[in-house]
Amino acid sequence: MSQGSSVGSSRGQLARSGAALAGATFASGLLGYAYIVILTRALGPEQYGVLGALLGLSVIFTVTFTAIQLDATRVVALAPQAPRGWLHRRAAAISVGTGLIILLASPVIVSVLRLPSYVPALALAAMMLPQTYLGVQLGILLGLGRSVAFGVLLVISGLSRVVAAVVTAALGGGPTFVLTVSTLTAIAVLGLGGLLLRSSAVDAQTGTSSPGERGWSGMLRATTGAGALLVLLNADLLAARAILPDRESGWYAFLTVFGRVTFWGTNFIALWVFPHEAARGSAAKARSYALAAVAILGVAACVIAALFAVPITRALAGEEYVAAAHFAPLFAVAGSLVAVIQLATYVDVARAQHLLSVIAWGGSAVMALIIWFAAPRTIAGAIWSAVLVLAVVAAAGLVSMRTPRETAPSRVDAARSAPR
Repeated sequence: MSQGSSVGSSRGQLARSGAALAGATFASGLLGYAYIVILTRALGPEQYGVLGALLGLSVIFTVTFTAIQLDATRVVALAPQAPRGWLHRRAAAISVGTGLIILLASPVIVSVLRLPSYVPALALAAMMLPQTYLGVQLGILLGLGRSVAFGVLLVISGLSRVVAAVVTAALGGGPTFVLTVSTLTAIAVLGLGGLLLRSSAVDAQTGTSSPGERGWSGMLRATTGAGALLVLLNADLLAARAILPDRESGWYAFLTVFGRVTFWGTNFIALWVFPHEAARGSAAKARSYALAAVAILGVAACVIAALFAVPITRALAGEEYVAAAHFAPLFAVAGSLVAVIQLATYVDVARAQHLLSVIAWGGSAVMALIIWFAAPRTIAGAIWSAVLVLAVVAAAGLVSMRTPRETAPSRVDAARSAPR
């Protein structure tokens, strides 16, 4: 095969995996919105207020899910033939630990969220077990380069939650009921994940893995990175809530939709580049494609926000919010910058580094302090402060991505060069 055809094949594979991840994350996002719409109508404001608070809390605990997924992807991409049973055992331990933390914190959760009893908190703890463990299945599939299987499992996971919402609406259940049904459907999804992994299970029993792979340093880096992104995405909203009057803080909370849609719309790109960077296969090419895609989608989101902010705001939130719609492009810019930071953070974690995660944590603290103590107590003051801090962190991320990684051979390269 000629060099040109080899490159073309590589480009084709990159394009196919990117398309599969884009389609899966887009469909998963739509299913997530369907879940919310069905339940808001089925439960009513009072009961959905309870469920919404619990779901918001569950977002915090998805840090462990993301960390499990990222580290499993990195480990498997480095050594696809190595045994993987320890990854499943560790994911099970972390899933149980996540549930236990919620159980131990249930008195605080019940008090702060004003829950009617301990039962909804217990249901949340149960639901987080299978939903956290799903991370290892998704991570292994992505590390093996099985993007279509990854996409199928991700979409089925989103569909399982919609099924739980439909069952709740049909039977007239409340928050505890929907969390319980979500637990059962999530367990069924794990069964599908096990079937998708069976075809690779035999191959994974051969080969060896170094002791360092089984340590917790990778999980720690992944958790630090995922946590930094979560805090960075919410720091301005929390600080703005503290300083703005009720009406303006409500406007600010809605306007974050423009940034979050921009951020989540590019989420598949960071997922796509991660295994390539971890395995050092097509890493530079994948990285350049990913950065270009983030830039294009970010610019498109900002243009759409600038041109259609008023009709979008009127359609989604109502006339009451239109007065603040002119700030929408700034929120889209903020979301685009967080997308760049996410891409750079994933590259950093794939390289077994953590400097950018630390910078992102520091940026979150600086952002909150500036908004709280230095910026004008207006929507403009808060969002401009966020954009400036995010721009600095994003610039650090771009520098980090352009910095050559360590020249030491990867485990995959070492395995290939070892005598047979």
